[in-house]
Amino acid sequence: MTTAHVAAAVPVMLDLRAHRKVPGSPDGYVELWERLEPVLVTVDPRSGPRVRLDFGEEGEVGVWFLSPATAPVPFSAATPFAVRGVLEPPRVRYPCDTCRASGVTTYAPFSCTGCGTKERPGRVCDAHAVFLEGSLRASCARHVPTCRCGRSARSWCGGTRCRSGRAWCDDHLVSHPGDASLAYCVDCHADRFPACERPGCPATGHIRCEHRTLDDARACGRRVCGEHVMRWQIYGSRSKGLALCSRHDGDLRGSAPEALVALVVAGTVARSQARRGSRHGGRRAFLPRIGIVRHIFINTCQCVLDMGAVDALFVRLQDDLRRRGARDSGNLVQTALGLLDEQAASRREDVQRFRDSHEEGRGHFARLRTLLQQSGKHELADAVTFSDYRRKSNILFVRVPQEMRSRFIGTGGSVVKDLRTRLGINIQLERE
Repeated sequence: MTTAHVAAAVPVMLDLRAHRKVPGSPDGYVELWERLEPVLVTVDPRSGPRVRLDFGEEGEVGVWFLSPATAPVPFSAATPFAVRGVLEPPRVRYPCDTCRASGVTTYAPFSCTGCGTKERPGRVCDAHAVFLEGSLRASCARHVPTCRCGRSARSWCGGTRCRSGRAWCDDHLVSHPGDASLAYCVDCHADRFPACERPGCPATGHIRCEHRTLDDARACGRRVCGEHVMRWQIYGSRSKGLALCSRHDGDLRGSAPEALVALVVAGTVARSQARRGSRHGGRRAFLPRIGIVRHIFINTCQCVLDMGAVDALFVRLQDDLRRRGARDSGNLVQTALGLLDEQAASRREDVQRFRDSHEEGRGHFARLRTLLQQSGKHELADAVTFSDYRRKSNILFVRVPQEMRSRFIGTGGSVVKDLRTRLGINIQLERE
C-alpha cells in the first residue's frame, strides 16, 4: 500500500502597512494573494525571513516567512502557503477635524467641544490643540473660549465661584499675589485673597473677626491681615486670643461685665464649632478660668469684682441659656451650655482659692497701709485699694489713682521697692 506524501504549507505573514490599497473584504484578500503568489514562488526563503514585493503605485507588500528553515527550496507553483496573519496600516479612529478639512488624516488625542455635536465632541490633534492656562482642556483655534466681554480668553479661573468652568481675558484676571503664573477672575480673587479691613492696607485679610453673640449663629467675619488683627487674650498669654476687627475691639471698652461674659462664651462656642468641623481636627476649645476673666474685666472695662461675683455672672448666663434651651434646642445654645457645664468645677475651685488667697492678701494689704501711715503718707494710705493677691507668685496687686501713682512708686521706684523689702512680697500696680 502506497501513502501519498502531502507537502506541509509554508507559514507566512503579510505586511500591508506600506500598501496603499488594503483589501476591505475576504474576496479582496483572495484577489491580492492571486496577484502575489506568482511573484512569491520565485523568492528564495533562505535569502532572509522578510521580503518586500513592489506593486508600483499601490506600494509595497511585505511577506514574512515564519519558519524559513523548513520551507522547501525552491518554491514551485504547487507549493502550498498558509497565511497566518496580516499587518495592516493603523486606522485613525479619531481624526483631527481641522486637518480633515484640508484633506489630511491625523490622529487627534484631544476633544474640542466646539467641533462636532453635543453627543459626540470633535477632535483636535497636537498641532492644532490650544490650551488656556489653568486647565488641560483643549480646543481648536476656531473655538478658543471667550471672556464675557467677547474677547478671546487667556486663562480658566480655578476660584471657588468659577471652579475652572469659566475663562477670562487679561482685562478681567487678577494675578495670584505670590505667583504671577496663576490668575483668578475679580470675584474669585476677592474671595480667596480678601482685602484687609484697614483702609489702604495692601495685605490679604486672611483672618476673620471671631466676634459673635449668643443670639446670632454668625460671626462678624470681617477680614483682617496679621498686622492689623486685634487679639483679645481671654485664654491666657500662651494661647491665641479671639481675633477681632477694629470695630469690635473698640466696642469692648464700653461693655459691661455681663456683656463681656456673653461675648467670651459666644466666641469660645464659635471656636469650638470651627475646630470640630475642621478637616484636620484640632484641640478642643475651653472657656477661660474665671481668674483670667476677672482680669479681663479690670483691663477692659476697669471693673474690679471678686471671684464670687464673676462666678455669679457665669451662673446667671448658664441659667438663662437653660431656659432658652427648653424652647430652642439649637446647636449654639447646647454648645454653650456644654462649655459652661465643663467650666463649673474649675469655677468652684477658683472661688475657694480666691477666698483663701484674698484672706491672706488682705492681711498683707493692711500691713502695707500701716507702713504708709507710719511713713507719714496718710493721703496715699487712704487712696490705695486692694485688688488681688497671688499666693503662688507672692504678688499683691493694688490700685492707686492715676494722679498719685508717681508718689506711690517714688523716684526710681524707691518707695515701692522699700515697701516690697519691708513686707517681703512683690507689689504690683493694677493697670488702669
